[in-house]
Amino acid sequence: MEIKTIHLLLLLLLAMGGAQAQSFTQREVLLPIVNEPRHDTMQLAGTLTMPNGATEKVPAVILITGSGAQNRDEELMGHRPFKVIAEYLSAHGYAVLRCDDRGVGGSTGDMAHATAFDFASDVEHQVEYLQSQASGLNIDPERIYLLGHSEGATVAAIVAASRAPSPHPVAGVAMLGGAGVDGKTILLQQNETLFRLRGLPDTLVQRRLACMHDIFATLDTLTLGSQADTLKTINLALRPLFRQHSQGLNKEQKQQAGLTIAECYGWAMTAASPWMRTFLALNPADHIAQMRCPLLAIGGEKDSQVDAKQNLKAIADACRRNNIPHDTVLLAGINHLGQKCTTGSVDEYATLGQAPDRQVLDVLLRWLDSKSRPQTRRDAD
Repeated sequence: MEIKTIHLLLLLLLAMGGAQAQSFTQREVLLPIVNEPRHDTMQLAGTLTMPNGATEKVPAVILITGSGAQNRDEELMGHRPFKVIAEYLSAHGYAVLRCDDRGVGGSTGDMAHATAFDFASDVEHQVEYLQSQASGLNIDPERIYLLGHSEGATVAAIVAASRAPSPHPVAGVAMLGGAGVDGKTILLQQNETLFRLRGLPDTLVQRRLACMHDIFATLDTLTLGSQADTLKTINLALRPLFRQHSQGLNKEQKQQAGLTIAECYGWAMTAASPWMRTFLALNPADHIAQMRCPLLAIGGEKDSQVDAKQNLKAIADACRRNNIPHDTVLLAGINHLGQKCTTGSVDEYATLGQAPDRQVLDVLLRWLDSKSRPQTRRDAD
């Protein structure tokens, strides 16, 4: 009898696990886009996950990837954080749309010359897609939320601000590891943190940061032309800076501090891209302050790429400019990918557990529920 009871319990647990796994369905979607004013066409390919068994229209969340060419799962170092988020939220009653970046996976378009504003345009089309298809998809067009990770958080703010005066604004923005300060400040902090995590002596760290300050000041003075001319101009302008700041260092020290001529050329190539020039000048706080919807910002205390305390404060300050409802959450022991970690170093990412961790998902879900289902939440309480 005892053995049968155990078998029945195991069967019940398996059935429950199967039910959870089948609590949502997913479909592939293609979004044709005509970009104005260039009139060039492209398409975004993505996955839409939908909760099963919904009797009323459901809220929706659009996921927005961080910097670099990313697929719809934001896949890196063995992790697929956007797949985790999408399936978790859909299992709890949300439609979730996630797309490959332009020029990645099934999406077409030009990634090489794209900036945060191009990505914002792509997200605008995703919002419009969900709103136009809302009736057939059983989605509530008034409850569409944007969830951006890293640079995707800035893109979310740009879209929310641009739609604030429209008849169909987004319902809210969630930022995971997002910035509230400009790109120059982000890169200075990021370099200092990462180089210190590598154990670099303070003297070399300070040389690195001093060189970066001079790089940014020099870039601000340059008149740039075509892409080829831009690279040549920047490289010639930066070489004296690298020579100056590496003076007196041996070969190993130059390599440790990233002050080699090869590094200089790498900086020139990066700075020549429209994306980087936009990133350096863009201040997310300017767009956050123009939003008219609630905002959630989650930061990891051990985030080495976007300093959580600095940026959560900047995000909150921007919200206060125009009395935007906001919640900022600092999570102890969490890194830029939302993982539980030891140091926060990028080198740890591949060796750690799920990205993002369950506590990040739970904070996100509670906030979404409080905004999209306030009556349900009060009844439950």
